[in-house]
Amino acid sequence: MQVVLMHYVFAFLPAVAMTYPLPVGELGVAGIASIPLFFAYDGHSAVYLFFVMSGVVLTHAFSSRSFQFPLAVARRLIRLGLPMIAATLFAAALLTLLPDSHIVAGERTGSTWFRNIGPEEFSLYTIAHQMAFEGLLTGFDTSSLLPPWIRGSLTLAPITHGFNVPMWTLHIEFCGSLLVMLLVVLRSAASRGAYRAVCAVLGCVFVLSPMIMFIIGHLVANHLTERRARSPQPWIGSALLGAGVLLCSVQTVAPITAMWTFLPAPWLGLQGDATVLQKMIGALSIFAGLGCVPVLRRYLERPAPRWFGKISFSLYLTHYPILSTGVALVFTRLNETLSYEVSIAIASAAGIATSIAIAVLFERWIDRPSIALSRAVSRWRLVAGAPVALVLVPIGRK
Repeated sequence: MQVVLMHYVFAFLPAVAMTYPLPVGELGVAGIASIPLFFAYDGHSAVYLFFVMSGVVLTHAFSSRSFQFPLAVARRLIRLGLPMIAATLFAAALLTLLPDSHIVAGERTGSTWFRNIGPEEFSLYTIAHQMAFEGLLTGFDTSSLLPPWIRGSLTLAPITHGFNVPMWTLHIEFCGSLLVMLLVVLRSAASRGAYRAVCAVLGCVFVLSPMIMFIIGHLVANHLTERRARSPQPWIGSALLGAGVLLCSVQTVAPITAMWTFLPAPWLGLQGDATVLQKMIGALSIFAGLGCVPVLRRYLERPAPRWFGKISFSLYLTHYPILSTGVALVFTRLNETLSYEVSIAIASAAGIATSIAIAVLFERWIDRPSIALSRAVSRWRLVAGAPVALVLVPIGRK
């Protein structure tokens, strides 16, 4: 939901978006009091928190059963690829019907971000290209983990020319899942020393890349169960949560800037700046804090948060096309007779409600079947004569 709110703020309240993150030297009492409000639409930190959680979940998933490596990769392609294709087609259909709604709304709100984002051309080739490459396998030109010489040969579009802006993270999620898969295989097949050495090297390689979040999630996955068995430490958890929210909500502090200058750049792929590094550290602090506060854990395990968690991926994939077309049009029409503030409130409330309803349908008819199909792939067997697959047997299983 943080990503959804961030896009609505960027589209309709660009002046508010420009004040974020908060200057450290100008916090004061009012600034500190406003931190929860700013954090509520800090979509970038939410993405990094999701990456570390994904590392944990995927580690348990890959370790819980024997699997053939090629089929495991195919499962991830199906699991992420089918929703990506459906979301791209959904966005392309809406933009074909209302291609200029976000431009008109962006001119009225003063949001250059909202006005300028969108595909340069509408064609079957552009749609197919983004489904085949930018949507998952290669990422967009400005957010790809691939080296420049590969990106240049594929003529990838920048994220600002994508049909669906949030799609940039799927490429990182796919590559991160492959990395976790390889680490699980290595942990089972190699010595403990070799496994730790590889983790250390990869940590150095990706220390300034979002990929580090998957590595950290993988490393802490086996310790979370042990941690939950110990006595809770709510004070430590509260301090970690507070520090994490603060780091995610303020401008880059001097120690983080110095750390970013000192640490090595990734050998390949996407490199974040000092702001990204601080938000990743903040997300890790929040993740650690959640594990120390039983009250929050119990709340997150209740039906309502679990339901939102179930539709969150679908909401993430479908909300922006709705915002840039239907919601933008509704806002523009309302603002012809109503005040700016009232138009924003009505259009945003209707847009978010519609997005949740569409996400429920998307989860039922697209996301859930893609999960079922990806699980069915695990029951396939390589035909005779195919290359021998690497088979992982979890530790402790004969």
